[in-house]
Amino acid sequence: MYETKSTSGVTVAMLRAFVCMSRNLNLSKTCQELGATRQTVRRHLTDLERIKGEPLFEVTDRQYQLTPFGHSSLDGAKSLLLHLDTWSGQSSLKKNFSDGLESSCYTDAEGREFFSQQHPVSKVALNGLPLLKKAFVAWGNAETCIEHEAMEAIRPYSVIYRKGPAGWVFVDIGMESAYAKWFGWAWSRSAIGKLMNEDNVGDEFNEFISGAYSRIYDEGGVRLDHLFAYLPKDGGDPVPVTFQRMLLGCVFPDGTPGLSVLAVITNQVEINALDEHHQTDIPDDLIMDCPPGLAA
Repeated sequence: MYETKSTSGVTVAMLRAFVCMSRNLNLSKTCQELGATRQTVRRHLTDLERIKGEPLFEVTDRQYQLTPFGHSSLDGAKSLLLHLDTWSGQSSLKKNFSDGLESSCYTDAEGREFFSQQHPVSKVALNGLPLLKKAFVAWGNAETCIEHEAMEAIRPYSVIYRKGPAGWVFVDIGMESAYAKWFGWAWSRSAIGKLMNEDNVGDEFNEFISGAYSRIYDEGGVRLDHLFAYLPKDGGDPVPVTFQRMLLGCVFPDGTPGLSVLAVITNQVEINALDEHHQTDIPDDLIMDCPPGLAA
């Protein structure tokens, strides 16, 4: 019988035990990864379940599985840990906020720096790139409906996601999209139905790239960011690239939410943290400032 819910005793150790066990589903491996005894890990999990008021795991023949409640609690626990590590400076991801707008810096294992800076959506209307202006108007005319005829003009340039229990799932990748141009035809045609985070690049990098997705997906709306990143070109080594990215909260025909991501490869970015050490050499044929196939 679970006791009355209380959050007064939640500790970082409990959250780490929960997240680590959900990843491994194996007590011995979790103990090894955390450097803790079996008794300690079990106690952390039991205490967290008592506080939450419901079981997070079920054990059958000594095999751990997440319960439905555990599944629904996992994203929140991961987010709390990531924000704690980021806030305390223990993460490779750093975030700052100014006037309600977010800026981020992620440093990978090779010491490469990635930057993103959020901009007011009003910039799209005032001096936005043609493709982003087109997308903004289409989204409004379509009343957020992905399959509306108003969206047809930008679908070739867009990537559509649905959020599943395990993460972001590719639903559609436009053949003129920045993703298809950068990662190549084979990747873009093979990614449909796969999880965005299947490459196991780590929680910090996934948060840098897609941390803003959930709020737009859940609440609707629009968000504009400028990014500098090192991304593998056509399966090769990572090379620096800059792009503007618009997130559009959408709905599928059955009324369930979707997310349209429109990235525009461009040299026209405003990121305060960039300096002379962060140079790009983007081929002209990849620049998307004004795609020739974009109807007026």
